[in-house]
Amino acid sequence: MSKIRYNDSSAVTQYPPCQGGCPVHTDVQEYVRQISVGDYDKAVEAIIEPNPLASVCGMICAHPCETECRRKDVDEAVSIRALKRFALENGKWPEVKKAEVTRSEKVAVVGGGPAGLAAARALAEMGFAVTIFERSAEAGGAITNFIPHYRLPMDAMRKDVSRVAEAGVEIKTGVEMGKDFSIEDLAADYQAVVLALGLPTSKAIPIPGSDAKDVLLALPFLNSAKYHDFKFEPGRKVLVVGGGNVAMDVARQAVRCGAENVKLACLECRTTMPAFEWEIEEAIEEGVEMFPAWGPKQIVTDDAGNITGMEVQEVLSVFDEQKRFNPQFGDTKNVIDVNTVIFAIGQGNDNLSYLTDSGIELNERGMMKYDMRTMQTTRPGVFAAGEVVFGPGSAVKAMSTGQKAALAVQSFLNNEPFDASLADRYEVLDMLDEETVKEVKPIDRLAVPFLDEHTRAQHNEHVEIGYDERAALCESRRCLDCAAGAECIDEICAVCLTCLRTCPYGVPHIDDEGNFTIRNEECQACGLCVGICPASAIRFRNHYAQHALNHLNDAVEQAKGNGGPATVVFTCSYGAFAERDFMKYVNNGKPQNLAVVRVPCVAKVEVQNILEAFDLGAEGVFVAGCEQEDECTYRDVAKWAEKRAGRASEILEQIGLEDRVEYLNLTREEVKDFAPVAEKFLAKVDAVLNGGGGEE
Repeated sequence: MSKIRYNDSSAVTQYPPCQGGCPVHTDVQEYVRQISVGDYDKAVEAIIEPNPLASVCGMICAHPCETECRRKDVDEAVSIRALKRFALENGKWPEVKKAEVTRSEKVAVVGGGPAGLAAARALAEMGFAVTIFERSAEAGGAITNFIPHYRLPMDAMRKDVSRVAEAGVEIKTGVEMGKDFSIEDLAADYQAVVLALGLPTSKAIPIPGSDAKDVLLALPFLNSAKYHDFKFEPGRKVLVVGGGNVAMDVARQAVRCGAENVKLACLECRTTMPAFEWEIEEAIEEGVEMFPAWGPKQIVTDDAGNITGMEVQEVLSVFDEQKRFNPQFGDTKNVIDVNTVIFAIGQGNDNLSYLTDSGIELNERGMMKYDMRTMQTTRPGVFAAGEVVFGPGSAVKAMSTGQKAALAVQSFLNNEPFDASLADRYEVLDMLDEETVKEVKPIDRLAVPFLDEHTRAQHNEHVEIGYDERAALCESRRCLDCAAGAECIDEICAVCLTCLRTCPYGVPHIDDEGNFTIRNEECQACGLCVGICPASAIRFRNHYAQHALNHLNDAVEQAKGNGGPATVVFTCSYGAFAERDFMKYVNNGKPQNLAVVRVPCVAKVEVQNILEAFDLGAEGVFVAGCEQEDECTYRDVAKWAEKRAGRASEILEQIGLEDRVEYLNLTREEVKDFAPVAEKFLAKVDAVLNGGGGEE
């Protein structure tokens, strides 16, 4: 089921900023953690649970989660979108469970773009029979019709759409409202309607020469290039007018369509261009020449109507003091040598007049009147979502409005009030304290590999290569586990301050009034304080570490009675310990008498865990850390892990169990080829049991 929450003002939950920043509130921390320990299947489950277009978002999402990532105050944000793609391409997708129809009402969704698909899937999961009406030959909206192949292979979009259909949503394509059916027609069969019409038309600028024969519009150009193999005739010098993301798509696509050269002019200066910075940089890499802060004045043509240039004028400002769009121009003018102009200055839906016949009022701009609170139009039971009411934005933002529209429909059909401002209310952590930032180890963000810019500009194949396993595991470990770390159980805390002396990050804190707190919002989840607390008054808010240790009993039972000493290996779960080579050994290659317990960092293995293994019947314990200190986010891991293993060994020696515990830091190569390491320790334990001592 999708994570669609409707919280009242008294039930606000605190979340990591990445999850709060995601419009559909994907549990980013969970899937990044599952990647970091090599469980790509579970990562996929966390990704797709709230997101009907997961494959799409893995490739082209604007990743607002990264904007909110607390890691950026240390060095750079975690590369969350690239990790999402890696998981989706390497993990197993669960089968789609068709939603059961439990409601008598039927709902129609007009528009099969991100908003419509999200609304439809959510409504189906609520038990409604849902039908999408899409005017194009395929569902997907602007993503299907206009996003170039070099950014998004169509297989990704089709996979997402097919899973929405498999969930029980009927999708009818090639049918258009206003031509093939009306709101009245839908009202005869459906008890609610969601309009997710998008913004499918391109805008132009009515300047002299804008009607010349070689003036094109952005969206028709992108569609023609995507589906009809559009190519420019030789000698085409193209100017794209606009500075947004669509303009970047147009410019880069024009390069691939054989233009002799491609230029781009926009009103904004380089630092305020509305396109994402990475989109601009990729366009420049592929040869697009930028002319920021130049506004179009007229398209110059010859007597035959052929374009010979674009006259532009210097832009002094784009917005006035009230932040209204009101460009001011200087006296400086210039003529850019071009013979083809493509306008990419905005989108709209200019054909909504037919809605008035069905009781849906339009405003003076020809757009639907819309109640932001109830998400309804002026006709009861007809709702709206996506760009048609919220304006241009990202696919994931459109999906979030579709999910809220589904909640609005459910409330309407339940005869209950609904307020969209209360849906999905998230309280997130503040940014890290400056003093904490100083203590967090900087680790460089790994760049996502791309095809060579010269090569990629010659074709429409997907340009982003993506992470391999090694890179994904390294990048995922940069996550700070915000809000998942230590909290104090006040009732049993003795205020001995052992944790304060142990924590490398200064998380335990005494304020000016002498009050002691463990500031969970600053915790880096290394686990050092949990094991060192003499009163056991510290626990993890997220129980993933304890969950791993809970498997100790079963692991030891399986290792006992298998022809050799029952031996437990506590290993890190990260880095090389998460790679396929090691996991293959654990799942298929290890001896039956060897129990492997993978813990999120061996710093979380406490003395009592080692002793418990012996109490359960183990005859030897090996704690396997790693030498990959440059990739590990934690501090002092080896020091404390070795101390704990040493203390456990001392206790065991006092009862006559000598040479039974060993701690080693392993190289990546030793982890990848773990069999010899394990065999050596097993031989040592066997020798001890047979009176041969602990030395070889």
